[in-house]
Amino acid sequence: MTQHNRPVAVRAAFTLVELLVVIAIIASLVGLMLPAVQQARESARLSQCKSHLRNMGLATLQLHEASTAFPPARLRARNDYDENACETTQPSWLVRIMPYLEEADAADRWNLYAGYESHDQQDREFVPAVYICPSRRGPSEAIVPSGEYEQPYFFPCGCSGTEIVQLVGGAVGDYAANHGDYTGSPFDDEFSYWRGGNGTGVIVSSRPICREGRPVGWLDKVQMKDLTDGVSKTALVGEMHVPHDRLSEAPENGPMYNGRDLPAFARIGGYGIGIARGPNDDSVPVIGFGSWHEGVCPFVMADGAVRLVSVEIDTETLGSLCRRNDSFQLDYTSYTFY
Repeated sequence: MTQHNRPVAVRAAFTLVELLVVIAIIASLVGLMLPAVQQARESARLSQCKSHLRNMGLATLQLHEASTAFPPARLRARNDYDENACETTQPSWLVRIMPYLEEADAADRWNLYAGYESHDQQDREFVPAVYICPSRRGPSEAIVPSGEYEQPYFFPCGCSGTEIVQLVGGAVGDYAANHGDYTGSPFDDEFSYWRGGNGTGVIVSSRPICREGRPVGWLDKVQMKDLTDGVSKTALVGEMHVPHDRLSEAPENGPMYNGRDLPAFARIGGYGIGIARGPNDDSVPVIGFGSWHEGVCPFVMADGAVRLVSVEIDTETLGSLCRRNDSFQLDYTSYTFY
């Protein structure tokens, strides 16, 4: 019987050099694709951020329709001695718009004329997703703990100092009411801005209406007719500047429902204070607007439309965007809008 020797099959295999080449090609492709993937993710986050602002704007406009006025940013007397000095830490405007954001159950647990700290911890730490910018964090990361912190204060004389505040913790947010600019304080100077000025924006501080030493309403009401510059040319709410290392840290990002803590829920813009150019910009004060979206800061206007404002906007134009009645001719064809 004749036996035939069959050739032995030789298995093909990569050499070490070929394997290294393949790995290098894959690494290069991943490197090329990664920026595109990150850009797509950021674009999706920006779209979600715009949606949040649009919903907040519509909720605020619905409240205006129901109460014939925009909500007060907070209750604040112009000084500590007049008949309107009965406020403490009543909830900010972010509680007032909750019923119009499909958060009626949460809103019902708040007393608008009781102190912030008198409410349950679960209510103080409740974070509606609509109040959070997805480029910064998720709702579960938006809590500031109780503790002590140092807060600056200013007097009409121009002198200033700091005081130690015992902070009652709670939820923080990424969007702020347009309180106007540095003008509009009771002493008409920038130093007294913190001491009870109404503000020149749309959602501003209001003196409380007092009865038996307690607030029962608000006195200074901004209405749609007061926006003489036009609703499409006046900001309603914008993204607030919070440095990258100060998320959920007071005073830059304090409890947003505490009506005593203005920088936690309101911002200004204009002379002396522009829009932050990013999370690493330390030139903008704690009360300024700014976002973590590259090159732009989103705002919802008083007509409910969302606009992306360039971080390069000049302070004169920004001030007009924030003031409700300065008659400045805002040009939408300029470089400041996208």
